[in-house]
Amino acid sequence: MKNFMYTIDLDLKSFERENLKKTENCILSLFEFLNKNEIKYKTNPKKCKKITVLRSPHIDKKSREHFQLLTFKRTLSISLSDKNSVFFIFDFLKNMKSIGVEITIYVNFLTY
Repeated sequence: MKNFMYTIDLDLKSFERENLKKTENCILSLFEFLNKNEIKYKTNPKKCKKITVLRSPHIDKKSREHFQLLTFKRTLSISLSDKNSVFFIFDFLKNMKSIGVEITIYVNFLTY
């Protein structure tokens, strides 16, 4: 008999840290419901993109305005052996309303 192992990696990306935390807590409550405690966390470094815009329509004027765009990232990884749990997680993530958070799902499938 073959054993199967599914590994689900969730990449969370947001411009606001509070929205990222709310979505992460919602996903962690789902994993606690499934009695999965071996969750791997990875906090990726935040990206800071800075933009400078000339305020004046004249090129010779030195008036400038600066903007910055911060992106916060987090990666959650969980290993499952049950196919029904994987489909349940997919349905939950598809129907979840995560405002301001982009979720990317990677699935690895192993047989041994």
